[in-house]
Amino acid sequence: MVQMFLLMLLQTAMLVFGQVALKLGMADMPKWEWSWSYTWHHVICNLWMLVAVVLLIGANLFWMWLLNKYPFSQIYPLTSLGFVMGMLSGLFIFHESVGYMQWIGVALVMAGCFFIGGGMDLFKA
Repeated sequence: MVQMFLLMLLQTAMLVFGQVALKLGMADMPKWEWSWSYTWHHVICNLWMLVAVVLLIGANLFWMWLLNKYPFSQIYPLTSLGFVMGMLSGLFIFHESVGYMQWIGVALVMAGCFFIGGGMDLFKA
């Protein structure tokens, strides 16, 4: 169970940091325009966009492997760790404010992940 949790944590981190890279890549972009020139200069040649694509594709390939290895009913709910990582990324990377209700939500998500991932089984000898 611990191995499954750690693998899901890695897969979710890949997804979240792929989204963070996407946001960083779009930070300095001018208004979106549908043209080959815009796409080449602001999307394809953008290092953050490349990082985002690699992480997001890698996370999805990893997800397919996890689906083959573990029960869906156990691993899918653990994707909610992305909400926690996303909020922490907003706080530490983008310097967004996080209210106490969001912290309560994070605590509830983490409690749910604990119980879904085997919870009390981790403490059995």
